[in-house]
Amino acid sequence: MMQKIVFFLMLITGLQPYAQTKDIRPVLLSSAPTENVIFIGNDPFGNTYTIKDNEFRKTNRNQQFQYRNLSFGTIKQVDLQNPLQLVLYYKTFNAVVLLDNQLNEIQKINFSETNPELFPQAVSLASQNRLWLFDLNSQKLGLYDIFKNTFTAISTPIKDAIQQYQSDYNYFYWVDVRNNCYASTIFGKISFLGSVPAFDQLQFISPKQILFQKDNRLFLYDLENAATINIVVPEKSLESFYYKEQILATFTNNEIRNYKITLP
Repeated sequence: MMQKIVFFLMLITGLQPYAQTKDIRPVLLSSAPTENVIFIGNDPFGNTYTIKDNEFRKTNRNQQFQYRNLSFGTIKQVDLQNPLQLVLYYKTFNAVVLLDNQLNEIQKINFSETNPELFPQAVSLASQNRLWLFDLNSQKLGLYDIFKNTFTAISTPIKDAIQQYQSDYNYFYWVDVRNNCYASTIFGKISFLGSVPAFDQLQFISPKQILFQKDNRLFLYDLENAATINIVVPEKSLESFYYKEQILATFTNNEIRNYKITLP
């Protein structure tokens, strides 16, 4: 009898990890055909942001806005955090453009002219008219005042190169080349969040959770417990994705799909 009890307990214990990693199945809300563009993401107002031939586009059911800057080269990164103050980062020419909700220029910053000592590798929107900026020359993370054109470092040198980054007003998140994840506050307090599996694309959902794409599959990853949950979507040629407020958008070479998704 005791042997049966022990065996039963071992069986239940062995099954626990699998019970905790049950697949997530999003519910399809809408789909739309699209041309061959680079998908950036959506906002809560029903707008879709894409890039085609280095032209930044904002599209909804009624209209489309475009922005192109021929002098700054290729768009490296787009920050959609604030739809009223979009940030386009042009890495090759060390420049940033801030746009309003109709893609009109609010401000252009050419760091090669205003701050030639800086070599930005990562730029995104922070709070109080500032930008997060990682300077490759000093290897320091800091805050850039867009009105004063001044950079204030908030970290000691970060040794390992940044592979991917993301931010909100108060936190800057990044994954280094060793697949280690970190977060910094605006006061420079850096926390190690954990390590992530190999990925093709990644998005931080919170300091504890990320979504990542690998080989046309989507996963939710728990940084604290190093647990991976499969997200079941039918796309066989998934190019990219974007998550915002329980809406998951997936993009293939000819279609955008929007799903309702509930994350644990």
